This record gives sequence, structure tokens and C-alpha cells, in this order.
Amino acid sequence: MEQEKVEFKYTIGERVFKQSQLVLGQIQQLQNLIKDVIIPEDVTVSQIIGILGDKLPLAIAIVLREANGAPLKDKDYVALSNEISFDMTVEQTVEIIENFFDCNQISSLLKRVQGLGEKISGSVNQEQTKEIG
Repeated sequence: MEQEKVEFKYTIGERVFKQSQLVLGQIQQLQNLIKDVIIPEDVTVSQIIGILGDKLPLAIAIVLREANGAPLKDKDYVALSNEISFDMTVEQTVEIIENFFDCNQISSLLKRVQGLGEKISGSVNQEQTKEIG
């Protein structure tokens, strides 16, 4: 079941960026960035801004891609975060965070991963039962 592609565009400073569904590389970058951060289940945008604090520009630089820029694997998101920090408005920041959840159905994805884990666990238990019996 493929998710319908959702994409948003932003003009930050003189550059155009887009945001769409994350790819694995972006997920890994975000995981490394927020590995010690606890985000509650029913979090609000203002809480995300507070929780991420000085990591927020980095997180936004990870999820955005320049419309006509380098491939994601070559993107220097640290340099990009420094550049966009001085051009991105608070309104754009809030919009990007809100749109992140429209692009990435996180709760749905987590449920699917949990279901897969339960399926795998059930399959392993059945195999162990067969070996014992």
C-alpha cells in the first residue's frame, strides 16, 4: 500500500525548498540528531520547537531539500541549517513542522512496524513450537 505523495514548497531567503515523504537516509539523520530527545505522543508544534531547541534548524535542514539542489546524499545539512536560520521566519518554521506530519504519517507507520514485529514474533514462536514438537 503506497502513500499518496504529498509535497510542500517554501521560499526561504532567495532559495526554493520542498518537503515530501522522508527517505531512509533522512530518517537515519533525524534519529542521530534526536536520539536523546523524548517526544511525547500528543505533542504540539510549540512543544516540538521547545523540545528540539537549538537542534531545530538542523532537523529542518534534514527534512527540506533544495528544489534544484544536490542529491540528498550529498547535502551538507549542517551548513544548510546555518544558512536558513537567518532567513526562515517563525511562521515558516511552524508551517514546516505542521507539514512534516502531513508528509509522513508517523503514527500509521509506527502501527505498521509494530504489527510487523508482532507478525515476526508470532512466526518465530510457531517455528520454535514445531522444533520442540
